[in-house]
Amino acid sequence: MINKIAAQHGRDVGGLLRYLFGPGRANEHRDQRVIAADHVLEVVDGARLDAPQHWDQVLELGHALDDHRVIAGIAPEQGWVWHCAISLPAGEVLADEQWAVVARAAVERLGFDDSTGKAPCRWIAVHHGPSAGGNDHIHLAVNLVREDGTLAAPGRDRRVMSALCADMERRFGLYVVEGRPGRGLPGYSRAEAERAQRLQRAQPARVRGAGTGPPSRSPAAEPGPGGGDPDRQRLARLIRSAAASSASEAEFVRQAKDCGVWVRPRFATGGQERVVGYSAALRPVDGRTAVWFGGGKLAADLTLPRLREHWDVDGGEHQALAEWRRSPAAAASPPGPGEQAAVDVAQWKRAAQLVDAVHERLRHTPPGDVVAWRIGCRGAAAMLAALAERVEGRGGGPGPIAALADRLAWSAQAPRSEARSRTPVGGEVRAVARIIRQAVREGPATATWMVVAAALVVLVATIAAWHTQHRQLRQAASLTTHAEALARDLHRRRAEHAPAWTQRRYGAISDARLAQLAVVAADDLARLSNPPPAAPPPPARPVDQEAHGAAAAALAFPGRRRPATVAEARRQLAAITEEIGLRAAMPAERVAQERTERAQAAQAQQAQRAQAQRTTRPTPRRGPSPGRGGRGR
Repeated sequence: MINKIAAQHGRDVGGLLRYLFGPGRANEHRDQRVIAADHVLEVVDGARLDAPQHWDQVLELGHALDDHRVIAGIAPEQGWVWHCAISLPAGEVLADEQWAVVARAAVERLGFDDSTGKAPCRWIAVHHGPSAGGNDHIHLAVNLVREDGTLAAPGRDRRVMSALCADMERRFGLYVVEGRPGRGLPGYSRAEAERAQRLQRAQPARVRGAGTGPPSRSPAAEPGPGGGDPDRQRLARLIRSAAASSASEAEFVRQAKDCGVWVRPRFATGGQERVVGYSAALRPVDGRTAVWFGGGKLAADLTLPRLREHWDVDGGEHQALAEWRRSPAAAASPPGPGEQAAVDVAQWKRAAQLVDAVHERLRHTPPGDVVAWRIGCRGAAAMLAALAERVEGRGGGPGPIAALADRLAWSAQAPRSEARSRTPVGGEVRAVARIIRQAVREGPATATWMVVAAALVVLVATIAAWHTQHRQLRQAASLTTHAEALARDLHRRRAEHAPAWTQRRYGAISDARLAQLAVVAADDLARLSNPPPAAPPPPARPVDQEAHGAAAAALAFPGRRRPATVAEARRQLAAITEEIGLRAAMPAERVAQERTERAQAAQAQQAQRAQAQRTTRPTPRRGPSPGRGGRGR
């Protein structure tokens, strides 16, 4: 739900009503009706004024809205008509009764009624057909001249309406608009988007094209090192992953610096003994100037007080203060006890098991326990943020992992009115984030991280289902779309990183049969390359064509006929030769495993045939009926 308030106050309330109840600029106005109105106008909610015979009533409403001002002779220079359009995204609708609740709540919060002890203003809310873009909406028109002749001055009307729309989105289960105050994640300014686009155009083409998926928002481009999105967006991912992988505040400062982030403290007034906040910036490259953002400008759950809710604080104040006092540009301190981890394939598998544990716990969490689900969403976003930096953040630009992490960060945000919990994100999340971050130090990425990514895709699907239960359909659909994009990317990467011998086409053929096919293909190629001299046709004799075709098919490629041309024979021989080479490159343990699987399959087939023979009853033979002297009927 968004609102658009007219930039300037109007001077013709009657003309505004004639436009709202008229055909519109593109004849899009239809089904015009009054949603709600000031009681002085004496018009009932839902009154339809969409027919030509209702035009006189429309004109009377225009006079009733303004006659008290005309009689008093008041004409403010800055205008007196306040107009606001409140609309929904295409595809969402509200009933007239719900729109009436929105309109009356707006009038009350803006101080246009008598709830503040002042004289009320005259107002009306009008609904008509969807806009040209398919948006369901209403128009709220208010005469700022009060009944006693004083002038209403809604100085913070945009902020009030923004908060109202946020409340109504939660009340009616509507799509939550990004960047709204009180929701937790700020929107990106036009200057940031344009800066990102300029820096992306300045990058070499090979770097811009190295990403594996679309950016997380549009427009999003690469302003900083190794990313393809605004500085704030990448900073939020780095801070989120560093906070999740840290057990203390001192470790958080070390982790942030280690991943290329400058952090500096904000001390309490009166000294440097207590840190109350922080700001962060990407480490500048190529002579650029560092751009600093406070934690609250990254996300509401990334402020220092919120981060401290999930850390161990016993006895770590002095260590944290020492880390904060170090220069932001100074290298990170050596890792503390427990921060080192040896990462190998077994550790990646353990990380996937930990993600499954988080998923299993969320599956058994009641949907109404919103706080627990927010904590799970925050942990999933942190793990995806760490994995995005691990896989996509080293010069390749953001891809589907980063896009999913940014989208999931919205699920982790809680409205200000929602209760908070000091329950930590969870030991599983911290362990997974540490494994991923340690792998960043270990070296280049391999295919082992895909097991963790696949487990995270399943976790996100459960979170999307939770949003669906709460009627947050836009967020659920967005998470599903990004998760499917990541799943497709994982499938592509898995095929690229798979060993060559796993890509063979005829793996079910035994080695002996494969060698026989090679001999037959070589003979076919020689026969077709050097055809024998023409000879007189032999005398015709009957040939069993069916048996001849079966014998030829037994020696040909599975499912293929015998080659008819030299080129076809050469392709068959090349394919069989490549297959033999791939089989030779198979690891010994995989060869033994395939033999065991083949033997088990043969035993299973043999057991099925034996079972079928035992259960098949013999067909009775017809004979003479008993008791009739050996004679049949």
